[in-house]
Amino acid sequence: MRKTDVCVIGGGPGGLSAAAVLAMSGKDVVVVNDGVLMGYGIEGAFKSKSEFEIVRQYLQNHFRPEVFGESTPPSWQHVREGVELASAGLHTTLLDRLERLGVQLIKGRGEFVDTHVVRVGSEQIRAEHIVIATGTTPRALPGISVDGAHIVTSDEVMRIESLPKSLVVVGGGVIGCEFAGIFASLGAAVRLVDTAERILESEDPDVAEFLATAMTVMGVEVMASSRLESMEVVDGVTRTTLVGGNRLESEVALLAIGRTPCTTGLNLAAAGIETDDRGYVKASASMQTNVPHIYAVGDVGMRATPVDMALVHVAQAEARCAAHHILGRPSEQSMDHVPYIIFTLPMVAGAGMSETVARERYGAAIRVGKYPYGRNHRAHAMGAPLGFVKLIVGPQGDDRILGVRCIGRDADSLVTAASIMIERQLPYSYLLTSIMPHPSLMECLQGAAHIISGDSLSFEKGEEYTFDKLRSR
Repeated sequence: MRKTDVCVIGGGPGGLSAAAVLAMSGKDVVVVNDGVLMGYGIEGAFKSKSEFEIVRQYLQNHFRPEVFGESTPPSWQHVREGVELASAGLHTTLLDRLERLGVQLIKGRGEFVDTHVVRVGSEQIRAEHIVIATGTTPRALPGISVDGAHIVTSDEVMRIESLPKSLVVVGGGVIGCEFAGIFASLGAAVRLVDTAERILESEDPDVAEFLATAMTVMGVEVMASSRLESMEVVDGVTRTTLVGGNRLESEVALLAIGRTPCTTGLNLAAAGIETDDRGYVKASASMQTNVPHIYAVGDVGMRATPVDMALVHVAQAEARCAAHHILGRPSEQSMDHVPYIIFTLPMVAGAGMSETVARERYGAAIRVGKYPYGRNHRAHAMGAPLGFVKLIVGPQGDDRILGVRCIGRDADSLVTAASIMIERQLPYSYLLTSIMPHPSLMECLQGAAHIISGDSLSFEKGEEYTFDKLRSR
């Protein structure tokens, strides 16, 4: 039997982050991993973002024909080659880092024997502490067979052999919207189906409406308030039938309807580990399960907090939190300020509370400053004056920044500074007196602050600029 200080089950972003912190602190660490190192962190999240970057570079030229001339989308083969090259480079650096840290990698599927022992095949590992970091897998639906060619999930869509002429995306959340934009930009006829009244329902209505308009102009047929009834492949054609009888035919259909925790096969009962009714491992603020020396980090864990976001950087933050607790220097991780990026076209990014949540919590007295890209010099210089920044501040007497939302080119560059201000509970007035570099998109954030303070013209609907730039076909 192998003995170690810490056994990490799962070599995804959370598992590797915990392993790195513990190894750097002198702990003997074993990582058990079944599949590709970093898991969906590379195979899904990273590869889809790599696709996004390729498409974004193409669109930047495509929407400026007066400079670059007429352009055509890159071939699917070249896109895939670019994505694989990028992911191979990242994988190499990860292996090198783990080797330098002295972390032991064991290939295989881990399962609990008891509260301290994990079995991998015929080998058993005894550890003082165990970290569960097995992540999630795409959710499937009864009666629908995912074949990897005609009906795919976010796992298989990265591996399809050729660009489909037509694609039906079922699910208008983050993953569905991201892939809809990518495939439409490359030339596929895309229909985006969702049961909710609007796509990207987790976002404020103005952000979701702006994205839906942009996607429609780019050629995506957005079908909100549409419920899936069945899906089948007939003579090589995928037939998606909606409640009410509407039938959509396409070459490929993508199911993007959420994810489920990878806990089947872990034999959690042998260690007495509790899960919720969906199979997520219950975890405390310090990432401990009900068995104190066993932790759950990343998507597989469910914390009893108002916000528990399934993001790579959240998994890594939770992993550091668990590692520090194991090392005897606990520090709880606040999730009230977590910045995030949605790689749609145009991009969405945010941090802190949405306007909707802020109004629910603080009432109508909150203050909102909305600043359009159309007023920003840098956005015009980039040929992309399309979008807006929204700063959300407490009621009079409470100048804290509660949240920020952005939609537009390089929206991610705007949320990091606001995220730090939210975490530190700094007043928005800091933005009023700061000197921002010019020209930069950061001036949009400052402009939103000036609107709140009343010394700049308020936003008027339509000022987020024309969508004509997106009319590519």
